[in-house]
Amino acid sequence: MEIKLKKEIEPKYGYQILDPAGIVTLTNFFEKGSLAMVKSGERNSSSTEFFFVTNKFPELDGRYSIFGKVVKGIEVLQEIDREDLIYEIIISN
Repeated sequence: MEIKLKKEIEPKYGYQILDPAGIVTLTNFFEKGSLAMVKSGERNSSSTEFFFVTNKFPELDGRYSIFGKVVKGIEVLQEIDREDLIYEIIISN
């Protein structure tokens, strides 16, 4: 896991913010379109699974690494249903 704190140059690895008062020191927050890795609960359990959030989700702030964000096409993300399968993802610049 990697998180970035406001007053630090380097990100922190393998670190979770468990005290709610520490959340304000983060640089990234879960908001509509945030992309993060799935964890099974074990410290180093992130794998090839990921998730998007479609609304603000402060309960995840400081507990999961945000590594991307939908900046275009958020309406497509909102149309994806829990039962849908994604066969291909194209990342472009």
